[in-house]
Amino acid sequence: MKHILACCSALILLSSCSYLANVRLLTGGEIRRTDYVQVVPFDYRKDLIVIQARLNADPESREFILDTGAFDSKVEKELADRLALDVVTSKTNSTAQGISRTIDVVRIDSLGLGETTAYDIGAGKLTYAPTSASQCIAADGIIGANLMKLAHWRIDYRTKELHFSDRAFEAGVGAHAVAFDRPMLSGTPSIRLDIDGIDVKDVLFDVGYNGGLVLPMALADRFDSPTLLTGHDGSTSGIFGTNTDSLVVKELTVHLGDDRIRVPVSFSSLGKSLLGNDFLEHFGVIINYDTKTIHLERQEDVQVDAPRAFMVAGLGDSLWVVNRTTRDLGLALGDTLRTVDGRKPTDLFSSFCDYVMNVDRLFAADSVVVERMDGTTHTVRHTP
Repeated sequence: MKHILACCSALILLSSCSYLANVRLLTGGEIRRTDYVQVVPFDYRKDLIVIQARLNADPESREFILDTGAFDSKVEKELADRLALDVVTSKTNSTAQGISRTIDVVRIDSLGLGETTAYDIGAGKLTYAPTSASQCIAADGIIGANLMKLAHWRIDYRTKELHFSDRAFEAGVGAHAVAFDRPMLSGTPSIRLDIDGIDVKDVLFDVGYNGGLVLPMALADRFDSPTLLTGHDGSTSGIFGTNTDSLVVKELTVHLGDDRIRVPVSFSSLGKSLLGNDFLEHFGVIINYDTKTIHLERQEDVQVDAPRAFMVAGLGDSLWVVNRTTRDLGLALGDTLRTVDGRKPTDLFSSFCDYVMNVDRLFAADSVVVERMDGTTHTVRHTP
C-alpha cells in the first residue's frame, strides 16, 4: 500500500509540475519596447492572415497564421527540432473540429515581427495531420493569443497591414465597440452578439477561422428564419485534420449598433461558436487588451457567401470522395465518384496543397456533373 501511495503522490506531483510549467509559460512573455507602433504587412491566403516571423537566431523568416482563436502559438515539429527549441511541458490541445491531441510545449526565446521582438513565448510543437489545410497556407505554425495579449492590435484587411503597439489604437467615428472576455492564461477573445434579437454568448472572435459566423446546433431552433441548407460536412479542416459535422444554414441579422447585417449563419453539431474573416474582412479591426474591447470600423457592405452544398476531395489520384452534401442531392458523405465534370483529381491538381489552394477550379459553374462508380451520371448544384 505504501508503494501505491508513493506512486500516486509521484504522479500527482509530476502532473502539478507540468501544469505549473504550462501556466508560467502561457502567462509569461514580454515585449521589451515602449512607445512603439509596429506595422507589418501580411498575405491574405484563403481568407487567413499570414505573417512573417523570425525565431531565435534563425536568420530565415518563417510563415505563420495569425489566430486570435488559438489559445497558444504553434511551431511545426520539424522546424522546432531543427531550431532545438526547449520542451518545457506538454498539454492537451483541442481544435474547432472537436479533435484533441497531447502536444509538447516549447519555449521560443525570441520571436521577431518587423523590428519588434517578443520574448519567452510558449508554443505547441505541431505535427499537422495529413488532411490539414493549415499546412498548405502557412507551413511553419500559428501566432496565437498568448502572444497577442502582449500588445494592442489593428488589422487593416484593405491594405493588408497589421499594426501593434504598447498604446491603444483610437477607433474612428461610427466604429462599433464590442466587449470581450478572455481566459486568464491567454488572450482568446469571446464576445456576445445580438442575432435576430437573441443574445448569443461566448462567440469566439477568431481571425484564424476563414468562414463567417457559425453557432452551435443547439441554437438553431431558436431562430425562425427559413433553412437554406441542411446536410453533412467533412470538408472543414484544422491543424489536426477533419471531422464529420452536421450542418444547418439560415440567413439571420447581426445587430451591431444601428447596423443590421444580414448574413448566412451556419449551425454546427460540433458545438462551434466562431466569428471569422468572411465577416470581419469588411471591417477595420482594433483589439484593446487593456479595456477588453474590440472596435469594428465598417469599411464596405458586408457580403458573406453561404457555404457550398456540395464538396469533394481527392481519393488517391484517380477517384473523388464526397465530403459535403445535403439531403436533396442524392449523394451521401463518403460516396466514391469516378469523375467530376469528366475529370479525375490529377487532371486538376498536382498535390493535396494544390487542391486546398485552388479548389475553386472545380466550381466555375453553378453545377457539376458527377459520375458514380456504376457509370451513371448525376448533375449536382453546389450553390444553395
